[in-house]
Amino acid sequence: MKNKLFFYIKNFYFIAPIIFYFGERSLVAYDEGIYALQAKWILENNNWITPMKWGAVVDDRTIGIQFLIAFFQKLLGQHLFVIYIPSLIFGILMIWFTFELHKDLTNRPLAIISPLILSTTYLWINYFHMATQDIIFASLTTLGIFASIKSYKTKKEIYLFFSGAWIGLAVMMKTYLVIIPLIAITPFLWKTKIIKENYFWIGFFVGFLPFFTWSILMISINGWGIYSGLYSKLVSLSENNVFTNPFYYYLWNFTINTLPWSIFSIIGFIQITRTENKLANYFLFKYPLFIMILLSIFSTKTPYYPLQIISLTSINAFLGINYFFSMKNKIRELLNKFLFTLIPCFLLASLLYLNINKTMISIDKYHLTLINLCLIIFSISWLSLNFFKKLKNQFIIIMIGPYLMASILVQSGIFNDRSKAIRIEAQKAINQENLSQNKVEIITSGLKDVNATKTIIKLALFMPNLGNGVNSFNELKNNQYAWIALKEENLVKKYKNKIVYDSENLYPWKLIIK
Repeated sequence: MKNKLFFYIKNFYFIAPIIFYFGERSLVAYDEGIYALQAKWILENNNWITPMKWGAVVDDRTIGIQFLIAFFQKLLGQHLFVIYIPSLIFGILMIWFTFELHKDLTNRPLAIISPLILSTTYLWINYFHMATQDIIFASLTTLGIFASIKSYKTKKEIYLFFSGAWIGLAVMMKTYLVIIPLIAITPFLWKTKIIKENYFWIGFFVGFLPFFTWSILMISINGWGIYSGLYSKLVSLSENNVFTNPFYYYLWNFTINTLPWSIFSIIGFIQITRTENKLANYFLFKYPLFIMILLSIFSTKTPYYPLQIISLTSINAFLGINYFFSMKNKIRELLNKFLFTLIPCFLLASLLYLNINKTMISIDKYHLTLINLCLIIFSISWLSLNFFKKLKNQFIIIMIGPYLMASILVQSGIFNDRSKAIRIEAQKAINQENLSQNKVEIITSGLKDVNATKTIIKLALFMPNLGNGVNSFNELKNNQYAWIALKEENLVKKYKNKIVYDSENLYPWKLIIK
């Protein structure tokens, strides 16, 4: 056990700058901000069953991610870093699953490259550093693939158990979305007779225990009318809505969000069809293809839905790079010029354009410096590829640019301190009014405006003692603090004597005391 642990530390320690960040944090409003707020209300009200939002019951989702966030905050304290622990744990597991899947599906060396590709992919980094259920769901579906392959190869009870258990656990995170990976993996489970094994079904029922338990308690407390909202959401998502996109949405969106690795993933995806390895053909070609078709058919489309196949596309990217390096023809020469000459030159030209037109582009000096540094490192690493002939060295060179770029961006706080201005103002208000000793309410009449709602979600997370929300100023007790949205000048005049903290960065919200 110690030897295995040492082996993984030795192989994965250099990914630490991409996954660990200990600086100041602030969240975006949706979805991580609202989940973190719901976790805060779980602790404030000691209500671990019913998802709440501004004192109202949320009837369109489970309490999975909110429960996990609240659990770790109960255990370790209500620090913002703790909010990210569920994503951190499952994200690290996903890296490990990718490493193991590489070994099981390719039988090729340099297995560390696939998880390194995963951890330097923008789509994965972005959602790994969010306090949402998306990375958790993706990790659970990857667990399903990993456990199913291991079950087929070894028939060990532990793998059979997890090949069934992931399903119910994933339902607790994303409810109906689990149908898509389940449909895609069922032919494999059936053909290999895993689905007939007792331990598979034991795992299946154990995995569903959290969902079944929560459902029973939810219905007993709130009634079927509230619980049925979970099913109403499926109907709304399958119809036209704000997230409805055309069938080809993922062709461009997923490709862009996984650059530059998507270029090599396509090469690996095509090449895997020629392999005689049926296992690799199924999970690296048929499975991700089927997932993308099913996702494309569904009306609601978001950038994070394909996260469930990103471990597989990372392995495909490795295979694509490996195949590219083994080519000895004119096609490789053309690809070489395009990938490792034209792309770096394009990046350097973009860098020059950014710096010439920095006054026209809304970007501060700090972020511009970071972008300059990242693009220069990336470009130099790829331009220098042709100076190295050994396969291992070529892999190192192709990875070093994206690795350093990802590390710099993560450690700069771009992926973690997403609402910096609001964080600074919130800390000033807390210190000025000693809010750590006073409960702060939100006057919910100001939540009708989308931008105002986003601002207060980010702001409320910093309040040490947050109320459930009140409908109007009149509901406040004497000497009680509250954030109120004041847009019109006459309202500002009305509450002028009661305003104790105001800032343009918090518009239209102002801190008042009754």
